[in-house]
Amino acid sequence: MITIRTLKVSAPFSYLWLKHVTGVNLAVHCAHCLLGEYDPRIKAKLTEVSNITLPYAPYHDLCGVSRPYVWSRNFHLAFREKEGSLLTVQRNGIYIEIENTEEVTFSMADADPNDPHYRSKNYRTCRNWQFAYNISKLL
Repeated sequence: MITIRTLKVSAPFSYLWLKHVTGVNLAVHCAHCLLGEYDPRIKAKLTEVSNITLPYAPYHDLCGVSRPYVWSRNFHLAFREKEGSLLTVQRNGIYIEIENTEEVTFSMADADPNDPHYRSKNYRTCRNWQFAYNISKLL
């Protein structure tokens, strides 16, 4: 069972969401390419929460869009269950500790350059789309 021990937000975000990912749709980008339920406990105005148990999903995705928008200040963390581990991340105004999980890394190299969407900067630089491509072979 995955539990967010603590989540502290010290930077402004226009959007901040956590999605429990059960599938992907590579025909779209941003949050819509990750299929699954949003967690209603995680929102843009959040400053701190603790002890949140997550429902089962193959993957989870925490995403923050910076305010004002600066791509390099956005936050992105993809993760999956790994019993007995503790993931601690501090970057771009977010500090988070999550029990029983590991980070899933990805990059633009995970996307197929032959995909017609790849030609669009909005797709190939979208971290959600990159993550979706990474896990599309596994779901």
